[in-house]
Amino acid sequence: MMEHSRTNCKLVLFKFLHGFILLCMSTCLESTTLCNLTLLGNESDRLALLDFKKRITVDPFNAMSSWNHSIHFCSWVGVSCHRSTKRVLMLNLKSKKLVGSIPSSIGNLTYLTGINLSDNNFHGEIPPEMGRLQSLQYLNLSHNSFHGKIPTNLSQCTQLRLLDLKANRIMGSIPNQLSSLLNLKYLWLYGNNLTGTIPPWIGNFSLLSGLHLGRNNFQGSIPNELGHITGLEEFLVHLNDLSVA
Repeated sequence: MMEHSRTNCKLVLFKFLHGFILLCMSTCLESTTLCNLTLLGNESDRLALLDFKKRITVDPFNAMSSWNHSIHFCSWVGVSCHRSTKRVLMLNLKSKKLVGSIPSSIGNLTYLTGINLSDNNFHGEIPPEMGRLQSLQYLNLSHNSFHGKIPTNLSQCTQLRLLDLKANRIMGSIPNQLSSLLNLKYLWLYGNNLTGTIPPWIGNFSLLSGLHLGRNNFQGSIPNELGHITGLEEFLVHLNDLSVA
C-alpha cells in the first residue's frame, strides 16, 4: 500500500512538473512572439520615418539632421513615441520651413494619434494611405501648398477630433465619405479651392465646435441641418457664393 501511494505521488508530481514546463514554454513563446512583433513594428516605423525624410528637399533649420542612425528614432526631432512599445504616436514638425511631400509610407505609422505639419511648404497630394491611420485624432496640414482633392480614405480615421487643411490649394468637393467622422470637434477647410455645396450631413457632427469653410468656391445655400449642432462656437463661411435657404 505504501509503495502504491508513493507511485501515485510521483505520478502526480510528474504531471504537475510536465504541465508547468509546458506553461513556461508557452509563455516564453508568446513573449518571444510579442517581442518579435514589437521589433518588426519598430522597424516599420523607422523605415517609414526615413522615407519621409527622403521627401524633404529644403530644411533650413536642419530639423531633420537628428534623423540618423546614431540615436533611436524616438529621440528624433518632432517624433514622440509610446514609452514602453516605442511605436510612433506623434509627428510634429510645425513651422520648420520644410519643403517636400508626404510619402505613401506614412500609412505604415499605424499607431499615430497626431500629425502636425502646419506652416511649412509641403506640396503634392495628401496620400490616401493616411486612411490606414485609424488611431489618428489630430491632423493639421494647414498653411502648406497641398493640392488635389481631400482623400476619401480619411473617412476611415473615425477617431479624428481635428481635421485642419486650411490655407492650401485643395480642390474638388467635400467627399460624402467624410460623413463617418462623427467625433470631429474642429473642421477647418478655410482658404482652399473647394467647390460644390456644403454637405447637410455636417449637421450630424454633434460634437463640432469649430467649422471654417470661408474663402472657397462653395455654392448653393447654407444647410438648415447645421442648426442641429448645438455646441458650434465658430462658424465661418464668408467669401463663398452662398445663400440662405
